[in-house]
Amino acid sequence: MKFTAAKSLDRFKKILSFRYLPFFTAALSLVCYYTGMDLVNMYIMTALGVSMLIVLDDLTPLICQLPFLYVMVSRTNSPSYTVGGSDYYFQTAVTVQCIILAVLFIGAMLYRIVMLGVKRKFKPTPVFFGLCALSVTFLLNGVISKEYDPMNFAYGLAMAFFFLGIFVLFKDNINIGKNTFTDIAITFMAFSIVLITELTVAYLTSESLRTNGTIDRSELMYGWGVHNSMGMLLVLCIPSATYLAGKYRYGFVLTLYSLVLVIAAFLSMSRQAMIGGVITYIICAIILLVKGKNRIANTLIIGFALICAIIVIGLKQDTIFSYFKKLFANVVVNGELNGSGRWKIWKLGIENFLSAPVFGAGFFVDIPQAAEMVGLGFIPLMYHDTFIQMLAACGILGLAAYLVHRVQTVICYFKNVTVDRTFIAVTVLSMLILSIIDNHIFYIFPTMIYSSLIALLVKSQKTAKSALPSGNKN
Repeated sequence: MKFTAAKSLDRFKKILSFRYLPFFTAALSLVCYYTGMDLVNMYIMTALGVSMLIVLDDLTPLICQLPFLYVMVSRTNSPSYTVGGSDYYFQTAVTVQCIILAVLFIGAMLYRIVMLGVKRKFKPTPVFFGLCALSVTFLLNGVISKEYDPMNFAYGLAMAFFFLGIFVLFKDNINIGKNTFTDIAITFMAFSIVLITELTVAYLTSESLRTNGTIDRSELMYGWGVHNSMGMLLVLCIPSATYLAGKYRYGFVLTLYSLVLVIAAFLSMSRQAMIGGVITYIICAIILLVKGKNRIANTLIIGFALICAIIVIGLKQDTIFSYFKKLFANVVVNGELNGSGRWKIWKLGIENFLSAPVFGAGFFVDIPQAAEMVGLGFIPLMYHDTFIQMLAACGILGLAAYLVHRVQTVICYFKNVTVDRTFIAVTVLSMLILSIIDNHIFYIFPTMIYSSLIALLVKSQKTAKSALPSGNKN
């Protein structure tokens, strides 16, 4: 009987650790998104997450599930006014179930964190202490502000958990093996299928998307986010495609797919994703052509794509430049910086910082220029810039702690530069670039992705050099 139970548990662990499980999660996400079965998705995701936290020694498979948590809310049931503002999540029965599932998931996370201490597995690092300091500033956000809101502490506690707690959870609960980075990359490939599918469906089903020769970005809204959210997530997937493209003999197929992701980032109509996508792809392409397999094939594909882009721009330059001129028209208005109202928001952020320079004015302040798109009162309005957000919400101490954290992560990367770790670093960098003109890194689910990747980067700091071939001679 003991043998049978042990054998069954071993099989269960293998299922949870199956490297292609994210493709099941991707299919589940799409089915539940288009049928409005949000709770079914949440129950299954919670069951998977809690099971992994309880039975797996290596929590890498859980990292592979985190991106899908972001896209669980369907357009049908979303509380965001951008897609109708449904009251589904405010119904008592639904709210209670969501709270129970969240408590189970977070409770299992806390259990694994506690067990790290019990088993003496946790090993402090400079990044850990930096995150501790950052978390303290989160907790103290707006503490001496004249208009202090108790929600400041609640959101500060959430930020502390999702920055520090998630880092601690994963850093010493993951084992770096020969397939670790490949599994993470495969996850983002599966996740990208969800994103491209939803983007394609939006284009095919929206009758009012194209008006007067332009694309109305307000029609590209999703239950879980807006066009900027879609663009950011698509850009996050680009490094995974090029990493895998350089790893396998026939990886040049994924080089083609990486170009599809760049095109999709442009079609998301997110200006920040367009800029961030180009920057990210240039970095990834250089790494691919220098360190990856199939240099000739990849060079030809990227070169051909570049030539095609130049030809199309040359032939359609009037149409293309006219369109982008309209798209970027509100970056500067009447000779003054605007950026869809960001400049006014940034100036308000500086004013709020000056009103409480040490600990900041707090996360929950009135920002008239910022549109409320989430639909949940727990998520505050933000300043659309990482540095101004830290300065305004957490003061000079918060910004200083964030800058220390940023320097520590850079140092961590350069202590062991490998292709594998560079793939993770570029993925993180892409989120940071886009967060310069948005607040993705402070929106909980992206925070979880960020913190888990930082944990992976720190854990792999002392691993051997990547086994990824440096390219063949074909």
